[in-house]
Amino acid sequence: MVQTYQGYFTEDGRFVPDGTQVKMPTRRRTIVNIFLDESADNVTQQSDTALQDRIERIGQLLSAASSAENEMTDDDWDEMLTLRSKTNAGLSRTVDI
Repeated sequence: MVQTYQGYFTEDGRFVPDGTQVKMPTRRRTIVNIFLDESADNVTQQSDTALQDRIERIGQLLSAASSAENEMTDDDWDEMLTLRSKTNAGLSRTVDI
């Protein structure tokens, strides 16, 4: 099986794929073709900007969760402790960040 990735190498040797980030497979035979055209100056900036946007969204999410936690009263915490026994749907879901 052959997988093809298109992107650019940065000065420090990192591979920056076009579009979304991909996890490169390890311990596989690799053939690299280098074309003469250069990357646009904004290729790595877009990648860095996308990463920075993700970091900011995660920070906002954590800040909102912390604010909500600080606003909870002792009665709210007691209700949370017994919520699981009241319903299975209460805390059985996960959130992927």
